Amino acid sequence: MTVTLAWKRERAALAFASAPLVVILALGCTKPVGHSAAFSGKTALTGNTRTMDLAVPQGFRAAQQVLIHQGFTIESADRNTGLIKAVRNFQDPSVPNQSYNINATTYIFEAGPASSSVTLAASQQTILHREWHTWWHLLWIIPIFPTGTEYQTVVTKEGNITDPAFYADFFTAYQSTGNEMKLAEKAAADKAAAEKAAEEQASAAKAAALKAAAEQAAAEQAAAEQAAAEQAAAEQAAADKAAAEQAAAEQAATDQAAAEKAAADQAAAEKAAADQAIAAQVAAEKAAADRAALAKASPVKKHVKARAAKKPIIPGPPS
Repeated sequence: MTVTLAWKRERAALAFASAPLVVILALGCTKPVGHSAAFSGKTALTGNTRTMDLAVPQGFRAAQQVLIHQGFTIESADRNTGLIKAVRNFQDPSVPNQSYNINATTYIFEAGPASSSVTLAASQQTILHREWHTWWHLLWIIPIFPTGTEYQTVVTKEGNITDPAFYADFFTAYQSTGNEMKLAEKAAADKAAAEKAAEEQASAAKAAALKAAAEQAAAEQAAAEQAAAEQAAAEQAAADKAAAEQAAAEQAATDQAAAEKAAADQAAAEKAAADQAIAAQVAAEKAAADRAALAKASPVKKHVKARAAKKPIIPGPPS
């Protein structure tokens, strides 16, 4: 029974392996479409180009983020040309031995000051992974036991992805990611503006504090200079007052000395006048004595002397 099942499996595997050859032969009998329809409007993709309200730099980043988020591997990305090439391989969840290889190319170029045109083209390969065992055959006919395992990968389907939903999902994710980027950039710009405003405010406050400190220092210096000037003026006034008082004292001393000298001179003059008067009186008395002596000696002379004696003696002015 085991041998029969193994034989049936091997025959099925051989039949399945020969299926691509049958398909190729069948296609070879039909007229190929080939390159003649490559640029035909009938074969052009639809719904794979849109104009988005994102600038090219934002759109380029948004496309990369969407592709990476969806599991694509970025093979190349050129900001100058706006081309992004990515590939994704994933298993079919309902068919374990079947996988898909998707190649996507995104082209982004400027459509306006804050908008961009985005085109996505994708192709898909449906790949079948087959596995079977090789058997040891009895008499080259009856399989007895497995001797190994062989694997085969067959591309069962290949071509462009034409489903509009595929591209609609991409553009929805693209727009959502772009909006998130714009919000993030706006938040970053608002934060930067707030930080700049806070920095400018801090700088202004610092400048105001420095200005206030400088003004206070200038006011203190002016007050100190004013106080020094007032002190110097007071000291000058005190010095002037002292000099005036000293000059007044010296003048008073000079006046007193002059008064004392005048008094002394007057006293000396009065003394000299008194001495002169005394001398004149003495002289007069002496003259009177002399006349008296002469009168005794001669009556005529006596008479003359008597007349001279009656004549009053006028003292001279005081010296």
